[in-house]
Amino acid sequence: MDEMKNLVYKSSDTTSSCSGGVMESRLEKFQIIFNNPTATYHVSDTVYGYGWIVLKEPIFVQSVCLEAIGEAKVEWMTSSDIQASDEEVFNYTTVLPIKGDKDSNDDLLHSGSHYFPFEFSLPPKLPSSFKGKHGRLRYYVRMTITTPGGPHHERTSKFAVISNLDLNKEPDASLPVENDTFEAIGSWCCVSGTVTATLKLEKKGFAVKEAIPVWAEIKNLSTRRICSTQVSLIQNVTYYSFRGRFSESSTLVTIHKGSVAPRGKQTWQRELLSIPTVAPSHLRGCKIIDIQYYIELSIKPAGIARKVKLPLDIVIGTVPVSKLQSPRTSYHPLPSTVNDTSCPFPFFESVSDQVFLTDKLCLQHMIPTAPPWEEDDDIP
Repeated sequence: MDEMKNLVYKSSDTTSSCSGGVMESRLEKFQIIFNNPTATYHVSDTVYGYGWIVLKEPIFVQSVCLEAIGEAKVEWMTSSDIQASDEEVFNYTTVLPIKGDKDSNDDLLHSGSHYFPFEFSLPPKLPSSFKGKHGRLRYYVRMTITTPGGPHHERTSKFAVISNLDLNKEPDASLPVENDTFEAIGSWCCVSGTVTATLKLEKKGFAVKEAIPVWAEIKNLSTRRICSTQVSLIQNVTYYSFRGRFSESSTLVTIHKGSVAPRGKQTWQRELLSIPTVAPSHLRGCKIIDIQYYIELSIKPAGIARKVKLPLDIVIGTVPVSKLQSPRTSYHPLPSTVNDTSCPFPFFESVSDQVFLTDKLCLQHMIPTAPPWEEDDDIP
């Protein structure tokens, strides 16, 4: 066997080290293949896969090591220096068995295909994969083949993780939320009047790919025309380093309305704003990246005047609010009708000394389509 081992390496003595040495010259294919074609997994899932190696000629291998890594990195520039930080959120390492001809501490792999299956479980509290302008959280598998002649050869392959955020466990996720404003419009030397606006949602928590019914009312009490109004879903990301933090906002989805005449009014009757496939709020499990979402009503007056903006915080999760917990009826402080067999208020039913809006006016749950999560950056 020692003579055979010498013969295997003798033919490659002239191979340049910069070309990868023995392993590189004899390697025809090296790939990592996951059992899920999209390489997307939920927390608590078991990830299955295998390394596929095709050799042109026989080679001796000392070990085949597998690493599954989840890491977060952030970096941004300030006026004086560069802020950066990194964090490892997941690490799994194992040595895979080699099925070859044994020679002391090495295994001889003959020419042809060889498979190295692997599996590992994802913890239940991993954060979701994420990619932003100044930071990202990614997961990947790295397989390393160690040969006695060196250098070693390795491959990496990315996979995505979707974390779990149950909105039924989030405070106030099932409760209605609203915000309003009363602002003057115009320049500092020429105020044209005021604008009032109200923005309402039937609940604070929404699941990924759910549609958000938006109710809004804008009253233009000025002499200036409002060019347009819009409602946007905005993602706000905060990055943390040891010496500071940095925030960035990006608009994910926007719906528009037309103009509002002077002394006019505009009403949004539960217009639907679709939520794309995004990471859940908070990004729990990661200490250096935090994600928040909010809805923003933006009012653009004509001429030289700043926009009127009205934000409203929301929570985006993966498990929707249960219908048993969601407020499907709206409470109205109307007088009791217990002593009256007929209820004088249309669309209302009396229950004890409270009156509720019946399900006839409830908005149906809608789930639009959205593009899948993807990350096209290379792993260094």
